[in-house]
Amino acid sequence: MNIILFGPQGCGKGTQAELIEKKYGLYHLSMGDEMRKEIKSASALGKRISSIVDSGALVPDEITNQLLLNAAKNAKDGVIFDGYPRRDEQLQFLIKNFKIDAAIEIGLSEDESIKRISSRWMCPKCLKNYNTLYLKPKVYRKCDVDSTSLIQRNDDKPVEIKKRLKIYKDQTVPLKKYYQKQCMLYMIDGNQSIEEVFKDIDKVLKKIE
Repeated sequence: MNIILFGPQGCGKGTQAELIEKKYGLYHLSMGDEMRKEIKSASALGKRISSIVDSGALVPDEITNQLLLNAAKNAKDGVIFDGYPRRDEQLQFLIKNFKIDAAIEIGLSEDESIKRISSRWMCPKCLKNYNTLYLKPKVYRKCDVDSTSLIQRNDDKPVEIKKRLKIYKDQTVPLKKYYQKQCMLYMIDGNQSIEEVFKDIDKVLKKIE
């Protein structure tokens, strides 16, 4: 079973993907995490990605596609595509290489999106994500896994968030037309609690499992 999990920044895709991964055994493929892992590895590809990101440019599809195929090799029972596809060119690559069973949208308002992302922190060592509103670490700004001090990414600031939300609306939202045409689009209310959102997603996955 392969599913696309999408929605505006802060809607909880990562959290829900982890819950799905735990229950269904699907591989959680977060493109953002895959890029950070590659950068941390200091490989030739990682250095190239780092230089592109530092320049403020978008990482080209040839690189994200390569990362996607490499990461998907770890999947045994299917993949949760989190943060991919973001635009039509990526969607065409995805459907060419994978059979997609469902595209699940977690809806959220712009104000709520900004509020949630501004509260997001991550561990620079193990890459575990936290949120001071919903997923607080046991110790203030310390990772539960390795006690490393948490950091806030530069793109988790309000001004940058608004830029990313505009890109999402302009490039990712239009992909819904394809999902609807293929009768694979499922819409979930992201304003609910984490447990309630997962309960609704679980109902969808039980239908297509």
